[in-house]
Amino acid sequence: MNFNLETFIALRYLKSKRDERFISISSFFSFTGITIGVATLIIVMSVMNGFRIELLDKIIGVNGHAVIYINSKKSIDINKLADDIQEITNVEYVAKEFEFNAMVANKNLSAGVLVKGVDKADLLERNSISDNIISGSLDNFNNKSLIIGTRLASYLNINVNDKITLLTSNKTETPFGSVPITDEYKVVSIFEVGMYDYDRGVLFLPRSEAINLVRSERDVTQLEIFFIENNNFQKTMKLIENLIGEKGKIFSWKSLHKELFSALEIEKKVMFLILFLIIFVAAFNLISSIIMIVKDKERGIGILRSLGVKRSEIQRIFIFIGSVVGLFGTTIGTILGIFISFNIGKIQIFLEGLLGSKLFSAEVYFFNIIPSKIDYTEVFMIFFISLLLSILSTIYPSWKASKIEPANVLRYE
Repeated sequence: MNFNLETFIALRYLKSKRDERFISISSFFSFTGITIGVATLIIVMSVMNGFRIELLDKIIGVNGHAVIYINSKKSIDINKLADDIQEITNVEYVAKEFEFNAMVANKNLSAGVLVKGVDKADLLERNSISDNIISGSLDNFNNKSLIIGTRLASYLNINVNDKITLLTSNKTETPFGSVPITDEYKVVSIFEVGMYDYDRGVLFLPRSEAINLVRSERDVTQLEIFFIENNNFQKTMKLIENLIGEKGKIFSWKSLHKELFSALEIEKKVMFLILFLIIFVAAFNLISSIIMIVKDKERGIGILRSLGVKRSEIQRIFIFIGSVVGLFGTTIGTILGIFISFNIGKIQIFLEGLLGSKLFSAEVYFFNIIPSKIDYTEVFMIFFISLLLSILSTIYPSWKASKIEPANVLRYE
């Protein structure tokens, strides 16, 4: 028997007559299960990849790839140290910062914030801030001025050019006792990086003003280091660590946010295993569908065997049937998954407009738009595993079909 005839018979068996409608429906459900399973797996993996990349971009965009906390007990030439680090090949730039916690107040409203005292030149280097100014300008970022996130501005009912009060935990002595140090600053711009924690809980102040506000003897609390490439991460970290010695302690974004990114990696693996069960169940459903086809076509198989068709050829017919269902289900599921992953943000906006409510709360998920990043290596792996499962699910039914003896089937014909 040639391949064309095997294909012809397999396609005929896939088609149903009126009295075989249930078999066709069962095959359709197998096809649908594989399609939905593959599409869902690709979409979820893409969203989790996108979430991780977006989260990393936001964190590094504001905080840098690494941070050096300066040893306050040693006398250190900060400028020389920063220049030496800047000379390392993979270092893009080094920002000097003075960081502390404070309370910001406007009229009857207040909120705890992280104040980052930075120089204007360093702030302009941070594209995540300078490219996301939605109101005002960084040109006036000097003297008694500051910039805040959009969600903090909304919460405190603040607009550009409004004046707000910063309250620190440091105290000053007065005739009436110790009182917290406070000062008033003008809001010159409002930013929106798209990550709730930063838009709601971080504000930037000129470094000289930050030092004066807390009346510190130190000029810098930390150095933020931004790398050119993330590929040479470990090598660059080692060079910096050797350079600073006991002058400070260096921490990478991986160590500072270890729990968060470890949780994301574990969640991704668990989600892959859980959603893969959809494809696994669909593959089992395919086994039952092919078994029903074999049972229904016993007489036809017996006739083919009596005409000299080999057992291996019968087996290939039913392997082809399952492979066709698996291939079409996997292919359509892959196309559907890639399409939805590409347009998931637009789909979210459309559904939110249709339903009149937020589907993706920034307060819970950090971002207001669902991120997505397709990893085509993962897509290929999902496609390959789904197709392999579909083919493996045909082995037992096709083997049973090849064992049918013509004499037993046609005895009473």
